[in-house]
Amino acid sequence: RSSERFASHRTPHNPKRLSNPSSFTMFLCCCCGSGTETVKKPYVTRADVDKDAVYDRTNLPLGALLTGAEKLHGSSLTGSGIRVAVIDSGVDHEHPSFDGMVKKQEWYRSGSSLTEDDHGTHVAGTIHFMAPDAELYDYRVFGANGRVGVTEAIRLAILQAVKDECHVINMSLGGPVPSPGIEKAIKVATEAGVLCICAAGNSGDGDGLTNEDSYPANFDDCVSVAAVSKKDGLPVANFSNSNPKVDYSGIGVDVVSLKPYGGFQKMSGTSMACPHVCGFVAAIMSSSSEGDNKTPDAVRKRLTEEFSVDIGLPGKDNSTGLGFVTYLNKEELSGYFAKMGISMVGPTANVY
Repeated sequence: RSSERFASHRTPHNPKRLSNPSSFTMFLCCCCGSGTETVKKPYVTRADVDKDAVYDRTNLPLGALLTGAEKLHGSSLTGSGIRVAVIDSGVDHEHPSFDGMVKKQEWYRSGSSLTEDDHGTHVAGTIHFMAPDAELYDYRVFGANGRVGVTEAIRLAILQAVKDECHVINMSLGGPVPSPGIEKAIKVATEAGVLCICAAGNSGDGDGLTNEDSYPANFDDCVSVAAVSKKDGLPVANFSNSNPKVDYSGIGVDVVSLKPYGGFQKMSGTSMACPHVCGFVAAIMSSSSEGDNKTPDAVRKRLTEEFSVDIGLPGKDNSTGLGFVTYLNKEELSGYFAKMGISMVGPTANVY
């Protein structure tokens, strides 16, 4: 795994507002909020990609391919009619690769450039690669300034996503201390039929027998997603939290996605695994035959029974949960690895 920090160009940039300003509420007050924050800005590693590389729905990154994006799209499962909330550090809605699918922005915090706060654009990009016709709703909760603190911003964003009739919420964020306010908001979302999908956390020590906790992922109503690598057997990333609350796993190492103000970059973290699963859920939700299958319980049931490839230790384990979420069967998954010159011999509990 590359440990190279991506050196961003901190050129001042003022992104334009979308043509429908009523859909874009930005809170620019300078107070930082009071009290102890329970959630911190996610730490991920970054690396460059080829400056001439272009990724889109016809040339998908490997992480999306392994999660079955190409097969999903071929089955007309593209997220059409589905609204996905991205609660994060803000999204560059003008990036051409979003194809105009960022439909709303509500920023509770700001004050720092998206060049610095590039996490949200990367996360949203992965969701878009998985479900290119899903509508993205950007709720910014990280930034140097804001009218409320980060924890309160997350609570408000969850409730607003419910009001905006989003179908699924991506939260690639977390902290070791649970917030009762965030937990209550998640319960409101769940009762409204909105599924919350969260990153398991990046405090792992490479030992599946030890527990590292992160919230909101560890709340019962959330789907907790661990990170695995694009290598033989899909080994667990050494930074990925392990605990009994881990539900599933997704690609989270050297993930290629969008970079604010154009271009692409790699990031590694459970933050990157989470949107693969979230985008996957948005895609399968878009089936015209889904109906009641869009409820959180129904989606969990389908993920477990239809779309999880058992990896790591046999059965559910604390590192990878119930398995790797993908639309591919084991033979198709092995085929992608074969194209990379890798023979996928089977599940492994090794850590990458």
